[in-house]
Amino acid sequence: MAEITGGGPAEMKQLAARLHEADPALKRELRRNLRAAAGPVVAAVQESILSMPSHHDGSLRAEVARTVSSSVGLTRNGARLEIVSSGRKMPAGEDRLPGFLDSVKGWNRPVFGNRDVWRRQHGKPAWFERPVTGKAPALRRTAQDAMDETKRKLGG
Repeated sequence: MAEITGGGPAEMKQLAARLHEADPALKRELRRNLRAAAGPVVAAVQESILSMPSHHDGSLRAEVARTVSSSVGLTRNGARLEIVSSGRKMPAGEDRLPGFLDSVKGWNRPVFGNRDVWRRQHGKPAWFERPVTGKAPALRRTAQDAMDETKRKLGG
């Protein structure tokens, strides 16, 4: 998981404390703006896995791309914007594949279900982290703009 922090955690904490008492519509707007800021990053991560070479129909890549999402949470202490690939959204028994695809080591799999013959398979290492870190400066700017707009509407 790639973690990116901005330059304003203390500022966000102050803003979150003020938002706690604010109009719920303002909170919804901030959540909406933060989700919109994450949209291009989610799309870049999905495109990253979809661009992985495939020798078959590409359904695994599409399944993994569907697991990528963002979520926003506001508390009294700050805001949380997460971009994740959730293995729980994969079909049964394939929940660990997004992580395996991201690993340099790869994983072992039976050949055509034959448990006597195994092969090492590799995915696309850093398919998740590279797009996130590449889009981090733009994400920070957009999130900061959303915070500034909210502060302005709060009157400070």
